[in-house]
Amino acid sequence: MPYRCPPSFRRAAPAALHAVAAAACLVSALPRASFAQEAPTSASTAPALDEVRVTEKAAPNVYSESSGTYMPRGVEVGKTAQSLREIAQSVTVVTRQRMDDQALRTLDDVMGQTTGVTREETWLDTAYQARGLPITNIRYDGGGAGSTRSGSRSQDMAQFDSVSLLRGADGLFGAGEAGGVINFTYKRPLAKRQTQMLLSAGSLSNYRAELDTTGPLNAEGSVRARLVAVSHDRHEMAAPSRLQRKMLYGTVEVDVGPETLLTLGTSYQNDRNPGFNASLPRYADGSDIGLPRSTNMGAPWNWIHRENTALFAKLEHQLSPSWLLKAQLRHTRFNEGVNAAEIEGAPAPGTLLGTDWWIHQGMAKERETSLDVNAQGGFDAFGQRHDLIFGMDVQRTRDVSRSLWPRIGPANIFDRTPPLDPGFPLGDWTTGSQTNAQKSGLYGSVRLRPLERWAVVLGGRYTLQDRSTQHGMDGTLTAQSREGHVFVPYAGVVYDLSSTTSVYASTAEIYQSQAGKFSAPLPGVPLDPVRGRTYELGIKGEWSRSLTASAALFRTEKKGQGVVDPAYPQTDWRGGCCYFRDGYQRSQGIDLELTGKVAPNLQVAVGYTFNDNVDKRKDDARFSTVTPRHLFKAWGDYRFSGALRGWSLGTGVVAQGKHFRAAGISAYNPATGRYDGKWQPYQFTAPGYAVWSARLGYAIDKDWSVAMNIGNLFDKTYYSTVGYAGYGNFYGEKRTVVVTLQGRF
Repeated sequence: MPYRCPPSFRRAAPAALHAVAAAACLVSALPRASFAQEAPTSASTAPALDEVRVTEKAAPNVYSESSGTYMPRGVEVGKTAQSLREIAQSVTVVTRQRMDDQALRTLDDVMGQTTGVTREETWLDTAYQARGLPITNIRYDGGGAGSTRSGSRSQDMAQFDSVSLLRGADGLFGAGEAGGVINFTYKRPLAKRQTQMLLSAGSLSNYRAELDTTGPLNAEGSVRARLVAVSHDRHEMAAPSRLQRKMLYGTVEVDVGPETLLTLGTSYQNDRNPGFNASLPRYADGSDIGLPRSTNMGAPWNWIHRENTALFAKLEHQLSPSWLLKAQLRHTRFNEGVNAAEIEGAPAPGTLLGTDWWIHQGMAKERETSLDVNAQGGFDAFGQRHDLIFGMDVQRTRDVSRSLWPRIGPANIFDRTPPLDPGFPLGDWTTGSQTNAQKSGLYGSVRLRPLERWAVVLGGRYTLQDRSTQHGMDGTLTAQSREGHVFVPYAGVVYDLSSTTSVYASTAEIYQSQAGKFSAPLPGVPLDPVRGRTYELGIKGEWSRSLTASAALFRTEKKGQGVVDPAYPQTDWRGGCCYFRDGYQRSQGIDLELTGKVAPNLQVAVGYTFNDNVDKRKDDARFSTVTPRHLFKAWGDYRFSGALRGWSLGTGVVAQGKHFRAAGISAYNPATGRYDGKWQPYQFTAPGYAVWSARLGYAIDKDWSVAMNIGNLFDKTYYSTVGYAGYGNFYGEKRTVVVTLQGRF
């Protein structure tokens, strides 16, 4: 049955459709503009990396290093390298050049500049959403999907060549959340010796050093290596919070034979955050308290210690001129320790009652191993060339957590005298669990070209098993679940309007396990999976390998989302009970994006998202979303010529409209000494804002440059995350200045 837009969509769509139509006209007109001609390569720009393998249809180069451009040649968000026009979904790629220009040092920095993405700081982490839907899956070099756990979100960007985001359900190679999937492309060893360094210093005692060296290890050049080291130390706005980071990345490429390439690598990152901020409260009715930006609700002796270690291997074997066998194995180990005291609760207006000092201590060990094996290639039929990929993946995880969370006594948010450090740990762990999970599945897709300008993509994933077990601290089995034998289909079509412009349509089914969430009464029953579907219609254009533009109309519906049961408050910091399976989410709107050279000396990255988002319970008018209806992100960098040759000037803005927050808070219960009393609903509107940034750079010569980056140029006071009444509110960073010296030899 053909899909018909519901009346609600048709009412919301006119503005979006007009925007898409306008974008389509722009996309069609772009090739006629003078900037469609690619500018000559500057003396400071090295040639793009050579292809590793040669097939009948050469795969696009997914590496952006030394290209000097914001536009990627190819992207590996799937299992194979593709051009952006071949993918029937919206994709944003942040290249190495753009990360350097905007001084994007962390994943949080990158996501903050990515089209359609909103960020939400949580107590100890940051969550990302695209089109109002969570991003929960990540990949490395197009390998098997992993989870966006604490260890991945904090990763340093110095080890990566680019970061890409596929928006919408990852229907081709893995079901999951409809928010999309992040793909990290590692830096690869080079065939010639090269060493790069970066030194930076700035406000808030922000000091950073990077060393990146690469080259062959033997005379033949068949063994190549690369080493990246980072040391970063900076104070945070909410004193005395401070970040101390050490990161090492190493990789080796070995030409095992003419048709075989072996890659081995490891990454280690150590983060210490003494004095970290525990987030700010609001009044019990949701209104803003108006605390200074430097306010820290934690004790000065607070600390978080995180270690993230990754080991990975990739084997690529050319079976024939047109067929490639690829296998990737990855193992990650994440360790975390937390020792903290913080003020929690929402004070009542006037009396200021309702807040308490709490001690939180915790430790977590997370282990994740994934294997992905696939064959990809092409075949001829009916006078056309067709592409095929099929494979399987396996993922195993093991999480162990322990925590303490005792109440100390009443607190005053305006007189924050902290308790003494009790030592770590202060006693026996009171809560904890061990969770083991295993996922496996088969996937495949075929790109058929029935006619010269047409491509039809059909595929999906068949889940063999998705199971988990949870045990208490004493080893007692507390919960288990098993799901499997589920097929999640994907379909897309691409039509080439010309050699530079394509239109596309795609649809994907959503399947997301909720085995870690349980329904009441305690100990609970695992929730059934979330199901839904996403649709996308769009147009893309690529010109002269230097400029790309796209416009997309999207709609996603999810049903059966777990929502917190207010009768069973979350008393465990990693608690999984109790939930209703009656959440409903709908996300619809448009994405517009323009990336690359719009003139010989001007590069831009511009993205706009209109999002009509609903998040509510069944038969409940209350809804909430951290995603604004309007989200605009832009950056431009101009390289001067003539008398000002060598100088460059960049500026950008992140602007978003207001958004609505509705939630509730459990009142403090003196009988239990916990926040498990009567449920108190509230709602409020968070205002929109615009935050500007700027850059001034100077190329000393073809190898060395210096730049000054200014964040929050006009020192705007705003909340980067608007949370709940009792916690989860974070100010955006005040004006910052950092000066960077970068070069190679």
